[in-house]
Amino acid sequence: LLKKNGHKTSDVERRHIKELKEKNKKPISRTVFRVYAHKQIKYGAAVALVSFGLLGVHFGLAARVEGSGFMDVILGIVAVGVGILFSAWESMHHGAPLTDMFPLRALMWTVMAGVCFVSFPLWTAGLFLIVASMIDVIGYLKEEPYNPPKQRRKTQKEREVAEYAAPESFYDRVRSFFISKYEENKLQRMIFCAVYIGANIGFAIYTFFLWLGIVNAMPEEDRLTIWVVFARLFGAFINLNSPLLLIPVCRTIIRILYNIATSQETCGAKALRVFFAFVPLDKAILLHRTAAKVSLMGVVGHTIFHFINYQARPDQTVRAVGFWPFYSGIVLLMICQMIYHGAFEDVKRPNFEIFWYSHHLFIPYFLLIITHGAMGLNLFFTLLLTVPAFLYITERILREVRAKREVAVTSVTTMEPNLLAIEFDKESAFGPAGYREGQYVFVNCPSVKPLEWHPFTISSPPQKDTFSLHIQVQGPGSWTEGVRNHLCSMRPEGKTFHEFHRRNAEGQLVKGRIYGDNEKQILLVDGPHSAPTQHMTEYEVAIIAGGGIGLTPVVACTESIVYHRWKYGLGKVYPAHTHFFWVVSYRDIEAYRWFISKVTECQRAVSNMRNKGDTMKGKTWNFHIFVTSVPKSINQNHVQEAMIGIKRNDFWGRQSVHDMKTLQEKSSFDKKELFAYMLNPTETEKKFNDVRVVKGRPKWDPIFQNIAKLHPKKNVGVMFCGNPFIGKDLKKMCIRYSSVERGQLFRLHKENF
Repeated sequence: LLKKNGHKTSDVERRHIKELKEKNKKPISRTVFRVYAHKQIKYGAAVALVSFGLLGVHFGLAARVEGSGFMDVILGIVAVGVGILFSAWESMHHGAPLTDMFPLRALMWTVMAGVCFVSFPLWTAGLFLIVASMIDVIGYLKEEPYNPPKQRRKTQKEREVAEYAAPESFYDRVRSFFISKYEENKLQRMIFCAVYIGANIGFAIYTFFLWLGIVNAMPEEDRLTIWVVFARLFGAFINLNSPLLLIPVCRTIIRILYNIATSQETCGAKALRVFFAFVPLDKAILLHRTAAKVSLMGVVGHTIFHFINYQARPDQTVRAVGFWPFYSGIVLLMICQMIYHGAFEDVKRPNFEIFWYSHHLFIPYFLLIITHGAMGLNLFFTLLLTVPAFLYITERILREVRAKREVAVTSVTTMEPNLLAIEFDKESAFGPAGYREGQYVFVNCPSVKPLEWHPFTISSPPQKDTFSLHIQVQGPGSWTEGVRNHLCSMRPEGKTFHEFHRRNAEGQLVKGRIYGDNEKQILLVDGPHSAPTQHMTEYEVAIIAGGGIGLTPVVACTESIVYHRWKYGLGKVYPAHTHFFWVVSYRDIEAYRWFISKVTECQRAVSNMRNKGDTMKGKTWNFHIFVTSVPKSINQNHVQEAMIGIKRNDFWGRQSVHDMKTLQEKSSFDKKELFAYMLNPTETEKKFNDVRVVKGRPKWDPIFQNIAKLHPKKNVGVMFCGNPFIGKDLKKMCIRYSSVERGQLFRLHKENF
């Protein structure tokens, strides 16, 4: 298709295609649709088979006849056994197909679904199996290869155990407990969790006694069983937590509050920081997931107890609520299956589209819950939904308004092997408000997939007139590849960098292009949205770490600090002491040449400020690069091939204004030397002025210990974006090295998309 449209295949693309043919598999991290089906069976259908199988046994025993009751008992026992087997099989084999010749798993699930449809209590489990079977067949038709999940290597780390005298009194024990939780940055979260759990339990107890009174007041011939009271109790969890799902995704409101809290040292900003300490809106996605899990618990309990009640008093139940709650409830269960299993990381990351489209089933989800009640109305849920729905609708309106902005794309750069850099005009995207270091945006390409929005962190400092995104192209058929091909079709053939221009209303030639050749807007931008790196202005000492493509906020922060905050800031500047860390795999070094160039130029700027005056007095700038997965035997031919194009102007990506200004400034090393050493690290650690290159994974214990000694009695902000395993290690280090007695706390702020 690209050849038909006149697209000339570059050397990089030809080499990439050749490698794919040699490997004979698609460049995706894991099977996508089959993993989606695997999750639905393991966590959805298997649990449904066991739960509704037990209900079937209960139905059959309560019937006390040899007809349908006996059949319900037998099929219920079979469903429980099959559910356990399905769960065990999927846990051991992680969604591996039984054969590549035929979707045998889907056939097995379909047969079991047919068995389930024989017994009324098992209908819902049968529907779960049918949906999972259809998704597995889609994966088969797409010829998805199976790549087993990567298992993290287990490492034994030495743990320091502090020796202390045992508390002598109850007061000392309580005080020690709260101090330890405060050091771990958990005390405020614990208070919020206590309020959240207390609200759920209190609301559930209130609902229980309310409906206990209602049931007891019913006439004997119309009275429902005690099980309906338990069903309403679990329904209270749904009524309270489902509306709460909308608040954490109101990104604009959170961003406004964040900007105020992190922009200055005023009383209002400090008050908001206290608010954020107790109400974790900075961990909005975590709050969203927690509310979703509690809602799911409510859905399961609500369904089971209503089935038990219906079995005992079917006629009275139908007279009380009608048939609609049963029909809408089954549809709600199917929607939950699609939404929850599309949110798993190994489904979401390889194919963001599944997550995106399945999550938009929240619209029928809320509409059905509103009507899920007697007489077709759930009044109490509707009242609780009013405020969150108003906030969310306002949020969506603001997003639509922002999406209508005519954002100008000023340039595009492609770099081997799979990197795309896009530069935008800042004023057209964000207006005069601009953005903050490390914030992210959602990007839409109407010419590729008009309904999809994908998040990317801004990789340039907010003081520039433009902002840039560095995007890792995922592979053939992906959204990112479609965007790259669309942008490349608008530039001259053979050029890796191209600057766009257009004529304005007065006929003048200006930078940036808004519309493509098909008269559609090239890219739509929604943002900016709050990010953890915004917290760096709250600390005098900051650790800013990134892993892989998670370095983009690191780039924005280091350029903002070196070129603007330190250079032009008056008085005390936050942060004054910065320690940057970047963890990169050896195989990805070539894709990050642009970043190596920026680190080198930042080092030159720092050295220049040290030599020319007191700008760097009382300031610290360190940059640590950890190169992981280094081969035991490095192919020197590969190193030479990587260095061949080093004289090309586009080898390092587009050169910024800051890079040009620092070209004449002296430094003990240049970017070519740093790049060459990273490709062939011969020592465990090598120092290039303030830049250190280490071969292997970071050893965080000595790093944190050294920072704690360098900056005594100063709180340290730790900002991170990247691999969640690194985030877990940083969390442990923050807990370990925080101490109220030393007057030093390490506070972790992680990226959560």
